[in-house]
Amino acid sequence: MAVAAVGALLHSSVLASGSIVAGGSINPRDAYVQGKSLTFKKLVCAGCPIQPGSLDRERALSLKNSLEARDEADKPGTEDDVHIGALERIEQEMVHYYLTRRYKL
Repeated sequence: MAVAAVGALLHSSVLASGSIVAGGSINPRDAYVQGKSLTFKKLVCAGCPIQPGSLDRERALSLKNSLEARDEADKPGTEDDVHIGALERIEQEMVHYYLTRRYKL
C-alpha cells in the first residue's frame, strides 16, 4: 500500500516538474533506480521484448534513440520504436535517464 502511494507521488511530482535534476521534484538517484527497475521489469526479462543478457551498449543506444524520437514524425526505424510503447510517458523518462547514465550515452 505504501509503495503504491510513493509511486503515485513520484509519478505526479515528475509530471509536474518535467525534469530530473538535482534539487528538482525527483532526485537523480531515485530516477536512476526507478529507471533501472522499469527497464528490467518491462523491457528486459524472460517474457519481455528484450531477452535477459542482450541489453548491451548498442541496444541501449537503440532504445535511447527511440525514446528521444517518440514524439517526432521521423523515427529511428528499429524494433525498439515499438517496445517503448509498453511504457507510460513518465516511465519512458526514467528509463531514458537510466540508460544514458548506465551506458554513458
